Amino acid sequence: MAWGASCLLLPPVLLVFLVSACSPGSQGQQVVPEELHAVAGQTLSVRCQYSSAGGPYRQKTWCRQTSPNRCTRLVTSSEPRTAVTQDSRHTIWDVPDAGFFNISMAPLTEKDSGFYWCGPYNSSENTVTVLRNISLLVSPAPTPSLMGTTTWPLESHCCFFFMSFSVLITSPEGTSGPSSLNGSELRKSSSPLTPGWAACSVLMAVLCGFFLAKGLALSVLFVLLSYR
Repeated sequence: MAWGASCLLLPPVLLVFLVSACSPGSQGQQVVPEELHAVAGQTLSVRCQYSSAGGPYRQKTWCRQTSPNRCTRLVTSSEPRTAVTQDSRHTIWDVPDAGFFNISMAPLTEKDSGFYWCGPYNSSENTVTVLRNISLLVSPAPTPSLMGTTTWPLESHCCFFFMSFSVLITSPEGTSGPSSLNGSELRKSSSPLTPGWAACSVLMAVLCGFFLAKGLALSVLFVLLSYR
C-alpha cells in the first residue's frame, strides 16, 4: 500500500494511525505544529485550506490526538456547503470551490486542551490527510466580581414618617440587580403616614382648645373683679 500523505484510521474505535511523514502535499514533508490559546467559554474557529481538485467529493474531518500516532474523529463533513454538527459542540463547513473548510468548537472547556488535526478523510481506506496540526491550550475563565449593593438609611421626622429603600428590578433576561428610586418615585413611595398626621392634628386641637378656654375664664374673672 502506498502511504503518500495519508494516515490509517482503525475502524473499531475510529482511531487514526498517522505515519510521521503525514503532510498535506508531498511524502516526507511534516506539518508544523501550531499553538492556539483560548479561554473557557469561548468559541474556537479554525480554517483548513487545501488544493481544490475535480472528481468526486472528498469528506473533511476534525480529530483530536489521543497518542503520538492516533486521533479520534470529532466531526466529519458529509457534502459540500452543508454544516454538520456533532454533539452540539463541533461543527464543520466545507467549501470545495474556495478550497477551504471551517471548524468551530463551542463552548470551550479546560478539558479541550490538547492536539487536533484537520484534513480530507477517505472513508473507504479509513485514512486522513493532515493539513494542520494544532496545539490548543484552554485557560480557566476569569471569576466574575460580585456586584455591589446600595442601601438607603431609614429617616424619620416629627409627625411625618418617610422610608427610603432599594428596589430589586428583574430584567426580561432574568437577571436582577439593585436599583434606587428616583425623585418622583421617592415622593410616591415616601408619602406621610396618615395615622401619625391625624394624631398630631388632634393633639394640636386639644391644646388650642385648652388655652382658649383658659383665656376666656381669666377674662371673665377680670371683668367681675373690676366691677366690685
